[in-house]
Amino acid sequence: MIVVGGLGAVSEIGGATDPDRLWGFGFTFDAGTTILGGIAGVAALIAHVVGSYLILERMLELRGRVGSGGTRIWAYVGLALLTGFGMILGLLFLIVPGLILAVRWSAASGFLIARRAGVIEAMGASWNVTRGHSWPIFFAGLVCFLLALVPIVAVSSFIEFAGAGPVGAAIGTGLTDAITTAVFLPLGISVFTLLDEGTQEIGEVFA
Repeated sequence: MIVVGGLGAVSEIGGATDPDRLWGFGFTFDAGTTILGGIAGVAALIAHVVGSYLILERMLELRGRVGSGGTRIWAYVGLALLTGFGMILGLLFLIVPGLILAVRWSAASGFLIARRAGVIEAMGASWNVTRGHSWPIFFAGLVCFLLALVPIVAVSSFIEFAGAGPVGAAIGTGLTDAITTAVFLPLGISVFTLLDEGTQEIGEVFA
């Protein structure tokens, strides 16, 4: 989180970050973006993806679900790109398709890392196991969103009230992304762990 916040601050100074966006690092690359800002922006995004992978791998390891073999970081990057692109497109088309994809692909990272499935295979496996469980997963995600919203609003309000400037806004961006990561990554692992074990009581995970 500190690394991402620092890189975000540099990217903001270099013109690669829109301070009005406190979600998804707020990257905007245009004619006013400096080389340093662009490099820092890309570095922050890479740090976010790598950090997410390490957190997921550790959570699965604590559950005894990580098998032998090398790292799956590159496969995870591919998964993040494909699922992220798909969900963004879905959200552009009346929002609902994006939410459906987010729910049905919620367990994909677990299959990729723990079961060592390929990118497309992991997406397909998640789609299959979440069939019939979409509403419980959706409402669990809604609860996670509301839990993340409180500190995000608090951070945003503090930065605006304090007049922290572009650097403060960039660090705030890193903080909000760290908050959403901390909330939503465990949700995906919980969905994978429960459904991969074959139980039908998905609601018990979120009780």
